[in-house]
Amino acid sequence: MTAPDVSVIVIGHNVLGELRACFASLQRHAGDLALETILVDNGSTDATADSIAREFPDVRIVRLESNEGVPARNHGLRRCRGRYRMFLDSDAQLTEGALTTMVDRLERMPRVGLVGPRLVYPSGELQLSVRRYPPLAMPLLRLPGLRGFFEHRSAIRRHLMAGEPHHRRMAEYVLGACQIFRAEAQADAGEIDAGIWFGPDDADWCFSMRCAGWDILYEPDATVIHSYRQASAARPLSRHTARHFAAFFHFHRKWWPARRRLLADGRAMDDRAALAPLEVPR
Repeated sequence: MTAPDVSVIVIGHNVLGELRACFASLQRHAGDLALETILVDNGSTDATADSIAREFPDVRIVRLESNEGVPARNHGLRRCRGRYRMFLDSDAQLTEGALTTMVDRLERMPRVGLVGPRLVYPSGELQLSVRRYPPLAMPLLRLPGLRGFFEHRSAIRRHLMAGEPHHRRMAEYVLGACQIFRAEAQADAGEIDAGIWFGPDDADWCFSMRCAGWDILYEPDATVIHSYRQASAARPLSRHTARHFAAFFHFHRKWWPARRRLLADGRAMDDRAALAPLEVPR
């Protein structure tokens, strides 16, 4: 069987409406690329898997008995056959040319292991999706109820790269709402860390690739719409929020030995990006 160009992994828990829109955007905007689409149903109780199976028969479905959080993506990774693989959140939708542009960058830039697109809200407003090393206290600083007070502090603005040009550049990490990466880079990075149920999984994944020798590219010429649903916003003292805090503690303990080197690499990326926007090789 011929291997697909791109294997797309989507996870979802009781979000049937989002999944319908997500998979419809993949159908509309695949271009000439051959896709393999995998849904990891994260223990849904609303008949999500059965509905998607009827409406999108080409989607391969992995049914989990319980919600495993973001590490559920590993079930998709173990089944991928594409030379490129993509994580796409259930609340994200491709736009015209986004997927082909990201694949083009991987083909033209052999040291790039992962590409993240320009993310926008449904209104069209830019989402700050290219970021620097997370501050140690970030979960507290961005906790619902405190976010308005701390959001304009220098540490948070620097982390979010707020007010800075969002042109093509190498990045410390990009949000996990949409990340496309090489099969080889995935093999070097391993699997999604099971210790990060939800939270800095995107930073962790990018750091693993960077430490394996791959670059992370932010590509603003590819646009993906991301609703950015925040489950912890409505209930800041929920179990979901507790898992978020635990994940950040795990993340910082894991990367502490490499922190200085990663921060130095980030400063070097900033210096290069300040000289001129990154050009795509012909």
